[in-house]
Amino acid sequence: MKSAKSCFALNSVCWKAALLSVCLVWPPAGLTSESPNSTLAEKMLVETLKNIQYLELDEAIALSAELTKNHPDYRLAQLIHADLLSMRAGNFGLINQIHQSNPRTVGRYKQEAEVRWRHAHSDENQANVTLAHSVLKVGEQPHVIVVNLAKNRLYLYQNNQGQLDLLTDYYISMGTAGGGKQREGDRKTPIGVYHITDWVPGERLADLFGVGALPLNYPNIWDQSLGRTGHGIWLHGTASNTFSRPPQSSQGCVVLNNDEMGSLVTKYNVSLATPVVILNEKVETVFFEAEKLAVLTEINAWLADQGQNFDWGKVSVYRYPNEEGLYYATFPSVETDGHLVHQYWRRGHDGGWQLVLQTTDPVMIKTSLS
Repeated sequence: MKSAKSCFALNSVCWKAALLSVCLVWPPAGLTSESPNSTLAEKMLVETLKNIQYLELDEAIALSAELTKNHPDYRLAQLIHADLLSMRAGNFGLINQIHQSNPRTVGRYKQEAEVRWRHAHSDENQANVTLAHSVLKVGEQPHVIVVNLAKNRLYLYQNNQGQLDLLTDYYISMGTAGGGKQREGDRKTPIGVYHITDWVPGERLADLFGVGALPLNYPNIWDQSLGRTGHGIWLHGTASNTFSRPPQSSQGCVVLNNDEMGSLVTKYNVSLATPVVILNEKVETVFFEAEKLAVLTEINAWLADQGQNFDWGKVSVYRYPNEEGLYYATFPSVETDGHLVHQYWRRGHDGGWQLVLQTTDPVMIKTSLS
């Protein structure tokens, strides 16, 4: 008769596959979330997966038992714990039966395990590299949010006199059809630069949205110029009986754990008009400092030529994701109080920079949501 340990070794392949043979590095890097519950839960999950990788059955069961006790609504943890108990009992037929009977559900939670594992073992400097390629200059807004769909991660930065410091990062879910929204109902999450327009507390929403929602201004004027349709793209929480959702499980919104969603508003005090950069980059984009300098110089010179008494310190400039050579600049209007100016810049065929689109809309700048 095979020992429980050897049986575990033979049948843990399903969870090893979920890790996609990622090179093991420990302790994990990148666990910078600030919510104690979500931080500990993610760390315990990754530790459990590490024990599976090392075929340490007892340790994996003990950790997953504690995790499911602390978070009985954490379905991925429940699935792992049930599989581990079945392995220890030698009931591998039950595991196969459950997995084969529910391939879509099991597959989605394995994807979550893979995403969280990869983040825990990723280069902690990747977020800063992505930031440098995405944000050329920040104005006076207190925070910048970057959502990288390729990594299923939200990064929250604090503006420290023009220097963006990473405060925390959170696992997120996106649309079931991935990123790149084009039309109403395509179940994709948009890619672009948006702004928070409101805070809607959970008591005013269906349970699906959890503790609350931060609506975004999708479709923005650039989306509209390209004929993109749809509405109701939010950052929001999860249902009360759900700790987290699989990586691709929303209708197009960005979904966070309730603790983490709440912390954006109550702990970090994100405000209205906070920029939210949504990109989908697996490999960091090569970006040249000379290009950055040229873009900033051109925008600065154009504003100066308008003869307006503008403040360059209040201007923010972003590389627009998924659009070759497009840059987005925004700043408070000097003509209409409480409005933001939105500009889209692109290099023309003659090599010169062109302002291809501009609009002004009302916003509530620096207004706390809590």
